[in-house]
Amino acid sequence: MAFGGFDHVDMRVAALGAVERFYDELARRLGLTGKRYANVEYGGAAWHGGTPDSYNAVEYHEDGVRGRPAFFFGVIEEADAEPARSRVAFAVAKESLDEWERVLPQIGAREVEREHDESYPAIFFTDPLGTRLEVCARPSRT
Repeated sequence: MAFGGFDHVDMRVAALGAVERFYDELARRLGLTGKRYANVEYGGAAWHGGTPDSYNAVEYHEDGVRGRPAFFFGVIEEADAEPARSRVAFAVAKESLDEWERVLPQIGAREVEREHDESYPAIFFTDPLGTRLEVCARPSRT
């Protein structure tokens, strides 16, 4: 069997309303300007169409992509969710790290810390509820 790459990431949060603006802005800056509202059954078993007036999950993807996007991430509200101890890393251009370091606190990121090791240039941070994230500019392996 061959690995086909990552399909998506679903992050669970205790209060979607507390982080939705943060993820809206983070996704936009990552170039994921498409947003879909959904109602997710407890445990994330199934996604159903939602509206801005009735939803418990959002999905961010490339705008204009029809059908299934190449990659997306979703944020799902589950009342008993704890901040994730694992960390989601978003790939960015190395020359954008200075801007990310400046912008992340402005959009609500906490605990913003830059890694200055040239072998792994990255910025580590948490969302407003404490989930660990990073933007990284891993050198090309070509």
